[in-house]
Amino acid sequence: MTEPDFPPPPAPVQVKRRFSPLLAIFLVLAVVGAVAGAIGVVKVLGYAMVTVPGGSMAGTIPPGTTVVYSWGEGREIHRGDLVVFQADALPDMQPGRLLKRVIAVGGDRVRCCDPGHRIEVNGKPITEPYLDPKVSPAAAAMPFSAQVPPGTIFVAGDTRDNSNDSRIHVSAPGAGAIPLSEVNGVVVATGSIFASESLRPTTAFTDAGLPGSSTEDTGLAADRYLAAGGAAVFLLGFIGAIVAGVRSAARRRKAAVAAP
Repeated sequence: MTEPDFPPPPAPVQVKRRFSPLLAIFLVLAVVGAVAGAIGVVKVLGYAMVTVPGGSMAGTIPPGTTVVYSWGEGREIHRGDLVVFQADALPDMQPGRLLKRVIAVGGDRVRCCDPGHRIEVNGKPITEPYLDPKVSPAAAAMPFSAQVPPGTIFVAGDTRDNSNDSRIHVSAPGAGAIPLSEVNGVVVATGSIFASESLRPTTAFTDAGLPGSSTEDTGLAADRYLAAGGAAVFLLGFIGAIVAGVRSAARRRKAAVAAP
């Protein structure tokens, strides 16, 4: 008696995993967006804000205005820049922060005044259009003369008759100059790091023939766009990858059920 012939059991269904180009695209978008967004955030965090309490810069920055300043390692500070610095860098001042304008840098000879009540830097008279128009040139023209030490800056308020600045302390050690180590940053905009209006740099010193243009920084707006755009691309890629992955898995399950 022979054994009956039975058909062999069916081989297990092998569901072929298919590569999903759409899933790959979304994953790439998520990675690119995350990197771009992180770079933008890091750059934005290189800026800080401070609210100006006093009126020594009223002609340019009214009291109560919030300004945005930026500082980078080794950044060069130019004549005409607006800077935030530690107040106690000036003699007899309490700790805090001040905002003033740089009117001379290390190595300069600065004095006041020429017959037109203008300051002179290295013998060149400076016409300063940013001075508070409510203060007469004669009232702003406090006589002083200083040789600015290397590694420091010489600052003054734009409202010259109401400003405790380097001019007041030229007879003190250091000639009233502010060490660069006491400078927090260069003011580049008003507003906040989230919504700001860039400040236009002055050309007063280059117009007088002195080298070194005032600092202009338009990077904050670009950095905000980079951070926001990177976040948007990351979310698009992340959500798209999840949706594409779920759909791909559903198709594989459907194929497995439909297989004979």
